[in-house]
Amino acid sequence: MIFWNKSNYRLLLTLSLALAMTSFAADAAPTAHPQVFVGGVAGIEDLLVENHSAQFRALGGGLYLHNNGWALLKPAQQRALLDIFKGRPVAIELGFGGKPAAAESWAHRLKTYIDAGCSPDFIAANAFAHDSRPTPAEWKAYTEKLRSLGGLPAKALVLPTFEYANFSPNIHALAKTKVSQMPEFQEIIRYAGGIVIDAPCGYFFKREQGYRDWVVDAIRWTRQAGLKTVHIASPNKTGEQFGEEAIRLANYLKSKDALPDVFISENYEGHPPRGYPNRVGNEAVPHTTLGVGLLLAKQEK
Repeated sequence: MIFWNKSNYRLLLTLSLALAMTSFAADAAPTAHPQVFVGGVAGIEDLLVENHSAQFRALGGGLYLHNNGWALLKPAQQRALLDIFKGRPVAIELGFGGKPAAAESWAHRLKTYIDAGCSPDFIAANAFAHDSRPTPAEWKAYTEKLRSLGGLPAKALVLPTFEYANFSPNIHALAKTKVSQMPEFQEIIRYAGGIVIDAPCGYFFKREQGYRDWVVDAIRWTRQAGLKTVHIASPNKTGEQFGEEAIRLANYLKSKDALPDVFISENYEGHPPRGYPNRVGNEAVPHTTLGVGLLLAKQEK
């Protein structure tokens, strides 16, 4: 028979805390080797030159198809691009529509990818663009339309791109609206099976510490829930420093035990100025999206 005294209780409490911390550390353990996807709008045709991405593909690099870039390609080019990345993971970025008609429109847009032979691992949908706040019901309805009308396979995730923290009206509330504190955010993420963070290179470090804390919290909460985490690393205004800023971003997240499962290197530039340095480009040039993709892929191997 054990007689409990204060020492026994103290020992039990210490052991319980140790076990809890061990469990948390295991749940929130950083991703060992994030996958890397590459894409973009400006220079998407660069991906049609096979040797521009040879090393990246050899390392298992994936293809990321932004809707605006995909629309710039002719059907034959779309099929050729998918053939170049055959056997590699593919993901798609679409817009979001909370209303039935908008959701149906995006579902029909998705069908053009499926009909071209694309079988995506996941969809990144811009649910929080323009400071929108979709409800869980809207998110579910949108996802169902992509599957029923767009032909999206059941295995493919439809992930919300969280831009909530990027908009100035929300800055004052970030400390109280982290994913770990917001049941509404959590419901959407759980239903989707993960989250996409859009925190551009350069911009990430120009923002206040509370912004970086929000991003870290979102990744860690999602990972602890056993769900997929994706981080879009776009150039913003980094120019020829895009590569070094992307590595700086990855190192910061690693230092905070917040590496995502996936990094995406892409640009959004639909009308690039002359000499635009961050086009899809060639993997040999470190400030192109392919160059940054290769840097990230090598760093994480």
